[in-house]
Amino acid sequence: MEETTKHPSQAVLELMMAAWVSQASGTIARLRLCDHIAQGADTPGALAERTKASPDALHRLLRAATMVGILREVAPKRYALTPVGELFRSDHPQSMRALVDAESAPGHWLPWGRLDECVRRGSSVAAEVLGTDVWTYYGKNADEGRAFSEGMTGLSMAALGAISEAWQPPAASHVIDVGGAHGAFLDFVLARLPEARGTLYDLPRVIDSAKPRPRVTLASGDFLESVPKGGDLYLLKHIVHDWDDARVSAILRNIRAAMAPNAKLVIVEMLIPDDGSPSPAILLDLNMLVMLPGRERTASEMTALLAGADLVVERVIPTHSPFAVIEARTRT
Repeated sequence: MEETTKHPSQAVLELMMAAWVSQASGTIARLRLCDHIAQGADTPGALAERTKASPDALHRLLRAATMVGILREVAPKRYALTPVGELFRSDHPQSMRALVDAESAPGHWLPWGRLDECVRRGSSVAAEVLGTDVWTYYGKNADEGRAFSEGMTGLSMAALGAISEAWQPPAASHVIDVGGAHGAFLDFVLARLPEARGTLYDLPRVIDSAKPRPRVTLASGDFLESVPKGGDLYLLKHIVHDWDDARVSAILRNIRAAMAPNAKLVIVEMLIPDDGSPSPAILLDLNMLVMLPGRERTASEMTALLAGADLVVERVIPTHSPFAVIEARTRT
């Protein structure tokens, strides 16, 4: 059988309509339609009653959700979740509902509407579009901020699931999670190092809302200025990509200065393939251009940044997800 190829005009239409699919997905997430379908409200009428929406408009949205694989129509105008739709449930252990909500909300799509300006000048326009930096914006827009925070937690849990299958933390007695938010990665590592103690380190406003737990000391500060000293295993999960090379170098130098002899640093990030093969990290890199001063990097670029801080990469561990684990040590 000959392989069929998509006509170029159809491919262009789908590229253009991808923005519409993103907004449709965000609306499905925001209305929690997959939660309601899982609870038995599986028709446009029943869902309209639950969400205070138009039954006709909901039918049109559900039809689109079926076309893109979030739902399946099991009988005329009766819908069920696909495996993709299951991840739109709030109660799924790897839920991505909040992430889809946050990434399709005004705090993201308004800056993305000016990507051409970002490309022309080589830096973010988010602060100009939103009237403030993105973190202050989320503080002022509580619903979006909450969705973003929940979305990052969901992404973190998905990453940890992939990491757990590919990586075992190296032996350590004191683990310091730098910029660790509420400590999901630190908890993951300490569960695998039962004799170790940990330090969760982040900005004061983050640490003030962190939950105390056994074997963990809470410490606050700014990792651009310093980090706690004396750890033999430092963690940086989904932090490096937020910053430009100069500030990443400052963070790495601060960690290097704080590390105990023979300590290790573990970095978790999406890596752009060195060979240029397709990866979600390539599109995430554009998002960093739009929203923040950061970028995604290749393993080679990460190795060079670490070398500049007198750290040597021991290994790069891929996972079945776009995330990878980089283990580095102090140079001997």
